[in-house]
Amino acid sequence: MRDWLSSLLRKPHAANSAPLDSLRYVVLDTELTSLDPRSNRLLSIGAIAMEGAKIRLGEQIYKIINPGTAIPVETIVVHGLRPADVEHGCDSGEAVRELFDFIGDSVIVGHFVHIDLQVLRKELQWAARRLPPPAIDTARAHYWLAANEARKRGVEDVNEPLDLATLAVRYHLQVEEIHHALHDAFLTAQLWQRLLPRLAECGVTTLKDALRIARG
Repeated sequence: MRDWLSSLLRKPHAANSAPLDSLRYVVLDTELTSLDPRSNRLLSIGAIAMEGAKIRLGEQIYKIINPGTAIPVETIVVHGLRPADVEHGCDSGEAVRELFDFIGDSVIVGHFVHIDLQVLRKELQWAARRLPPPAIDTARAHYWLAANEARKRGVEDVNEPLDLATLAVRYHLQVEEIHHALHDAFLTAQLWQRLLPRLAECGVTTLKDALRIARG
């Protein structure tokens, strides 16, 4: 495991100067036992690939994971995963390793992606000084665009919800199911599709530009 992880972290990632529309992305989402970073565990992983703005529907993974711990009742109503649903789920380490094999040298995209990365790091016990592949947060990208537009109107504060369901409505995306890891990954990929041309209009055209305003 350590040798594999070390080789992964040494892999070169997309150059900072690469145009955003030329990159391969893996858009991911996770469902967790809770949002408490001290104790939460993975319940499911969903991920789908993109080439530039094109969503690669044939390149996706979805894993249900047995967390080896109790699932708080209050979170079951959010993600819908009951103990019986995860009883025969796969091992978390195996699932995360498969996810990062799938990611390879791609750029990660996610909505509030720091939450996903935090638990993925924990599941693989990454050293704090080691970093995952570059990650872009669609919530931060949208906020930057909204703040940029507000400044042009002479407005200083941007106070609006940034949750995925709200932004899906704002960008006229069809919402099938919220808090299902693969569905949310697909929804986030569609959101990233919508954000890319708006970012380009504002001069955000390279990976370096995107990480400057929306690093996950």
